[in-house]
Amino acid sequence: MHASTGLPPEALARARAGAAAPLVAHVIFRLDTGGLENGLVNLINHMAEERFRHAVICLTGYTRFRERIGRADVPVFALNKAPGNSPLLHLRLWRLFMRLRPDIVHTRNLGTLEAQLPAALAGVPARIHGEHGWDVGDTDGSNRRNRALRRLFRPLVHRYIALSKHLERYLCEGVGVPPQRVLHLCNGVDTKRFH
Repeated sequence: MHASTGLPPEALARARAGAAAPLVAHVIFRLDTGGLENGLVNLINHMAEERFRHAVICLTGYTRFRERIGRADVPVFALNKAPGNSPLLHLRLWRLFMRLRPDIVHTRNLGTLEAQLPAALAGVPARIHGEHGWDVGDTDGSNRRNRALRRLFRPLVHRYIALSKHLERYLCEGVGVPPQRVLHLCNGVDTKRFH
């Protein structure tokens, strides 16, 4: 990642060469009403269009909440994942990454972490994973299986984003992510709208 822009070197080189703005593929479980989803929509709607292009990949599906994305150039894909694990999903993700050629893949929460593998196999130059909160079945991060999954995928993730100091500590101390690979970012609030 380039220190001043946060872009991977390959994306920065393309941007300087006059190519299209870097593409961020946001992988979420489902695009429906929720805090994570609202944050994603706000991020897309408020980011300068000339800086980044976006695509939203839903492992399951989406609702009319999709209409809150205010940019017409943002495709939304639904992979209609069935419950449980599916190697077919990894193949479908890999094919989609190969077709889109994103500069950045940003997965969010444990339910999408598995998308890091097909992103790595597709040669995506920058892979980010965000932790937005705790799973309903694991409200303190102590579930051994969930912790083991996070550790398994840790080498594939270049940078982690934690929305709380508690999640930042968990990633460093509980999962073993080096502190320099974790960035703590709080959710932003539109002060004009909520004054």
